[in-house]
Amino acid sequence: MSFLQAAEAVLEFFANKQPMHYRDITDKAMNQGWLNTSGKTPEATMNAQLVTELKRSKASGEPGRFVRTSPGYYSLVKWMGTGLPYQISKHNREIRKKLLSQLMDLSPAQFEELVGQLLAEMGFESIEVTKYGGDGGIDVRGTLLISDVVRIKMAVQAKRWKGNIQSPTVQQVRGSLGAHEQGLIITTSDFSTGAIKEANQPDKTPVGLMNGEQLVTLLMEYNIGVRRMSHDLFELEELPIAEQENDLENKGLK
Repeated sequence: MSFLQAAEAVLEFFANKQPMHYRDITDKAMNQGWLNTSGKTPEATMNAQLVTELKRSKASGEPGRFVRTSPGYYSLVKWMGTGLPYQISKHNREIRKKLLSQLMDLSPAQFEELVGQLLAEMGFESIEVTKYGGDGGIDVRGTLLISDVVRIKMAVQAKRWKGNIQSPTVQQVRGSLGAHEQGLIITTSDFSTGAIKEANQPDKTPVGLMNGEQLVTLLMEYNIGVRRMSHDLFELEELPIAEQENDLENKGLK
């Protein structure tokens, strides 16, 4: 299991719907054989992974799995009942569903334009939305420049579909790639087992796959089709009361 998968499993089976400290989560995961790592500080890695997951969920507005109840302690969002984090998560789940539904109402050409806009927000340059109906399987092309050194040419097929994408679509995209291009299929639906297997053939050019849930996550992260509302949620930090009292006694103020 990954660190996050192990954390979720530990909370599910051993937390009894109560928060657990990341050190206890790590110990329990390793004792169960759910987490194997050669790192010397698995507890620190677990905490870092959980913090990163919380930040990613917040940025994308997706429900997420975890919530930090106090410094170092984590629980599952679905246990939060009627609290504010739960209400926010519930609201954002509904927004995700509505956004995906709106994508289905777009015309194929509008959907391709949306994909081009998303690539631009993600840092792609030289974006070209090909002429609809004569693209040979490729709808959007762009180049991702990393640190002014690495250039990744991407050829994207955008599928506003309800049914799962099958392996022939993956083969079509791969056959339409230009020199030094990587392929990507973005769909509002999902991919069949055959399509996933075909995309990851070890002896062929890999083709990336992005399903509807992943697409909505990115659209929300980059504020496309949604408006982010800011709410400040305060959490109580642990105060070093004992140290403060000792300092006062030493100064003769208590």
